[in-house]
Amino acid sequence: MQKKIRLITSEVEKSQYVNQFSKEISVEQMDVLTDGQYSRNSLLAMTKDWNLFVEFCQKKSVRPLPAAATAMRLFIEKESASRKYATIKRYAVTIGLIHRILQLLDPSASSSVKIAISKLRLDKAGDAKATDAFEKVHLEQLTKLLSGSEHPRDIRNLAIYHLMFECLLKRGELRDLTDDNLLFSSEGIQVMLGNQTYPLSETAELCLRKWLALRNPNSSVLFNAISKHGNIDDRRLDDSSIYRILRHASDKLGLDLKFSGQSLRVGAAKELAKRGSRVKDIQQQGRWLSAAMPYYYVGNKAQASAERMVFKRFKPWS
Repeated sequence: MQKKIRLITSEVEKSQYVNQFSKEISVEQMDVLTDGQYSRNSLLAMTKDWNLFVEFCQKKSVRPLPAAATAMRLFIEKESASRKYATIKRYAVTIGLIHRILQLLDPSASSSVKIAISKLRLDKAGDAKATDAFEKVHLEQLTKLLSGSEHPRDIRNLAIYHLMFECLLKRGELRDLTDDNLLFSSEGIQVMLGNQTYPLSETAELCLRKWLALRNPNSSVLFNAISKHGNIDDRRLDDSSIYRILRHASDKLGLDLKFSGQSLRVGAAKELAKRGSRVKDIQQQGRWLSAAMPYYYVGNKAQASAERMVFKRFKPWS
């Protein structure tokens, strides 16, 4: 989705941002510059990317803003020794974005940088690791293992696994769920996300009700953090906690693979495809803006590439 970020036109304001972003910055500073258009996870990644570039420029005694195309090319070549192509591409996007917001000459649009990135794309073809899918069989195995447990952490985690799988939840969506997202009726519980509703299966509903009976009914969030002593508090889960909950699932099952924030969405998309759902329906069910990722997850990489082209932004070579 195209972000609507204010471009800095005031020379005084631009000068202030150039001075600020020529040193290490905070997530909050990145959030202000980008007009609050990005999620917390994206801001963390962008801040880390920019600070890494600033550190490189300081060591080379060159300016990060405006950055020379040569400096950016050398940075990319240095980082490519230990980074995957997707990470390098993200670095380029972050550096280019900050220059464009400040209406400075974008070094990522230069021919030397584009050639360097294109070469890396070929050199590193196939280095991306596909997300390990959390499939229905894994959910069933975990339900067998954890459904008899009375430990609050097991009860909460099992409810999380079911909701993430059945509602194709992103990590941030899970984190932000509240009681307002639940609709109770004689037919069961439905989860409301935007203008879509997701009826829970009987097993998922049982797991969720068991968790609801444990936690503080006045809690402002649906899934709370739990201390190492097993005490439920009022804090919402943070991204690191959710990451550990998902990794715990693969460890609990004794699997070689490692589940991540996308694993349940991938597994759920595959399950829907097995049931005969069309990719466009899977896209709607998972709230994807493009059908590219659903096509990729169900194994149609050619069509996934074609769908990505719809959103690809081409820059003229300078």
